[in-house]
Amino acid sequence: MKYSLGVLAAALLALSPVAALAQSGPAGEWELSMSTPQGNTTVGLTLALTGDKVSGELLSPMGAVPVVGTAAGNDVKVTADINIQGMALTFAIDGKVNGDAMDGNVKVGDFGEFPFTGKRAAAKAAAAPAAAASAASAAPITDLNGKWDIKLVIAGMGEMPATAVMKQDGNKITGTLTGPAGELPIAGTVTGKSVKIDFEAETPQGKLPVTMTGDIGATSVTGKASIAGMGEADWTATRAVQ
Repeated sequence: MKYSLGVLAAALLALSPVAALAQSGPAGEWELSMSTPQGNTTVGLTLALTGDKVSGELLSPMGAVPVVGTAAGNDVKVTADINIQGMALTFAIDGKVNGDAMDGNVKVGDFGEFPFTGKRAAAKAAAAPAAAASAASAAPITDLNGKWDIKLVIAGMGEMPATAVMKQDGNKITGTLTGPAGELPIAGTVTGKSVKIDFEAETPQGKLPVTMTGDIGATSVTGKASIAGMGEADWTATRAVQ
């Protein structure tokens, strides 16, 4: 299937980490960092034990995805079924817990098996830093220089986060975008309040051109991303907190 590995990357990135309560053994909330051909990505996993039975959730913008499995001592095996654009993918996680760390492998459908390392998820951030981040992202936009948090929303796939570091020189934009395909060079233009950014993602099937067009608002940039062979997606960019 064309760009099927891109769909895999989207499935992995759509899973967002969750906060945790420290517990012993596999039970609790975890952040797992998985190494795939599309780069490293972090997912969240919440586990509960009843005897040797394991239940829990993977949480994502697409909703809660249940996991089921078994545990024996510090060994845990769980599976989750995820539907991406009509494609059913089974995530099979086989891990071993060592205190507040976990490692093992995750098998993603027919895409292969990838190693992961994990840690118990950190407590939620304090209100003060959160307020500072909110204030920074609400600052009026005067130019596109600096680091930006980007959210790409594809129908049926959920939200894909990325970051961009941009330099604006007059009406020209250069920089890099870091996402599922790694760090990519970007180039674009600004005309009044309109912005256009182009880049190409490297995939096993060849280069995947993406054009992002949008409007600069008071505190964010919003628009459409045209992805060759995959249609359009909505995107939003807000200035990252330094």
